[in-house]
Amino acid sequence: MDVASLKKTSSRLSKQFLSLSRPPSYWDVVGIHLPLALVTGMALLLAHWVPCDILPLRHCTFLEFTGYPCPFCGFTRSFWAIADGDWALAIRNCPLSCLMYIATVLVFGWNVTALLINVKIGRGPFLRLSRVHERLGIYFVIMLFVLNWIYRLSNGLK
Repeated sequence: MDVASLKKTSSRLSKQFLSLSRPPSYWDVVGIHLPLALVTGMALLLAHWVPCDILPLRHCTFLEFTGYPCPFCGFTRSFWAIADGDWALAIRNCPLSCLMYIATVLVFGWNVTALLINVKIGRGPFLRLSRVHERLGIYFVIMLFVLNWIYRLSNGLK
C-alpha cells in the first residue's frame, strides 16, 4: 500500500467516525462545546482541589429510610478517590465510578479540543445511532447501574 492510498483510507475512516466543521463564527463553537467543557472541567477540578470531607453533601435519604444504599451511593467518594490516585479504593467501593471518571475526562478533552481548534466536532455517520440502538444503550446503562448496586449490596457497602 502506498502513502497516498493510506491517507485516503485514514481520511475516509475519520469522516465515518467524526464530523468536523468550521462554522462562520467562533461563537457557534462556543455555544455547543463550552457548556460541557465547563461542567466536566468543574467536576474534575473540584475532585482534585476540594477534599471530600468538606463537601456540603446530604446523607442519602434512601439509606436513612431503608438501611441499604441507593444505586447512586458511593459515586462521589469513588470519584474523589480516583482524583487522588486511589483507583483500588474506587474499584472496591463503586466500580462504575471508574467508567464515569474516564467518560468525564474524555468529554472534557473532546470539548476543550473543539474550543481550541475552533471546530465543531460531532459524531460521524458511523457513530450516529438509530432509535433502537439509543434505546439499547439506555438499557445497557441502566443495567450497569443495577449491577453496580448489586455489587455494593452483596459486599455490604454503605
